[in-house]
Amino acid sequence: MWLVIVLSVATLLTVYLGWRLINPAPLPLRWKLMGWLTVALLLYGQRLVWVLSRSGQREGVLFTLFDWAGYTFLGLVSLVAVMMVVRDIPILIQRTLSGIRKLTVRRSKRPYFIEPNRERRRFLLNATNAAILTTAVPLAGFAFYEARREPTVIRNELKVIGLPDGLDGFTIAQISDTHIGPTIGRDWVRMVVDDVNALGADMIVHTGDMVDGSVAQLKDSVRPLADLKAPYGVWMCTGNHEYYSGVEQWLAEARRLGMTPLNNENRIIDTGKGRLLLAGVTDYRSAQRYPAHQSSPGQAKSNAPEHDVSILLAHQPVSVYEASLARFDVQLSGHTHGGQFFPWTLAIHLFQPYVRGLNQHENTLLYINVGTGYWGPPMRLGTEPEISLHTLRKA
Repeated sequence: MWLVIVLSVATLLTVYLGWRLINPAPLPLRWKLMGWLTVALLLYGQRLVWVLSRSGQREGVLFTLFDWAGYTFLGLVSLVAVMMVVRDIPILIQRTLSGIRKLTVRRSKRPYFIEPNRERRRFLLNATNAAILTTAVPLAGFAFYEARREPTVIRNELKVIGLPDGLDGFTIAQISDTHIGPTIGRDWVRMVVDDVNALGADMIVHTGDMVDGSVAQLKDSVRPLADLKAPYGVWMCTGNHEYYSGVEQWLAEARRLGMTPLNNENRIIDTGKGRLLLAGVTDYRSAQRYPAHQSSPGQAKSNAPEHDVSILLAHQPVSVYEASLARFDVQLSGHTHGGQFFPWTLAIHLFQPYVRGLNQHENTLLYINVGTGYWGPPMRLGTEPEISLHTLRKA
């Protein structure tokens, strides 16, 4: 079903760009045909690479180049298509209303009848297309830079009622949605690991969507994660993309890298000055692909020993409803990417109750990391790659 949806979107984008951008252009027929073929090749070809990747047949420099070209083009097309839709909707409404008026007024009563000036329409269409491309291309370039640059460290205080003095100042470094895969490789992972270690946090957590691909494909790319170091450990929970990439294999690989996955379970972190309950849940929708991994904040806190503060690692923010019922003090999440790039930074609010940063849901503090990496197009516009550094404070 997902493949059908993706191919349908690729078809709509190809037809729309060809009809409204390529066909009206004052170019020879052979150049227009080449334009159609290029758009189709990049949009469908990238999906073909994705399918081959899932079947384990993705190998070689050619696939890597196609990943970069396809995903970057998809980001550019997204910006261009949205701008074109904003322009075309008023035109469609005006032409529809004009057609209705013509149908409701008898021809004999019209003072005159003027056919539309098609040359003028074509000129205006090409002029606006040129303006859209002139705007979208540099925006896409800036968005590419924003996605690929060194993540910003966002420092945040988590104020917890009843926190003992001994845990006041305890620090947690959070990374999320690294999406190591087609366009995010070993060098980028090394940079992130070095940045996180430089913070000297008491604990490091990864809140899901670590990878996009199989262990066999990405074993070398994820290797720097083994160098993450913190006095009270490196912990993780699964995200939805782990379930697309072979969750059992990745859980084993995470353990080999020195990370501890928490699948609906908890651990006590005893600092000698206070007891912190750290729990983690599987992805909110994991049961759709892996029924044994039904996400349950309640189960994650069951049989919990005595503790001073409780923190839940949950990939999707919507887990906070059950986390609040289970009386977690804090939930750390990712998943939304903050929308990643405009206009999805606005549209994301239609699908997620909480999108980014620090939020309060009943008695539970919810922090949403907008992603250390990115998914799909290597673009960020209106968001920035993030490493979160949380400090526990007495409320």
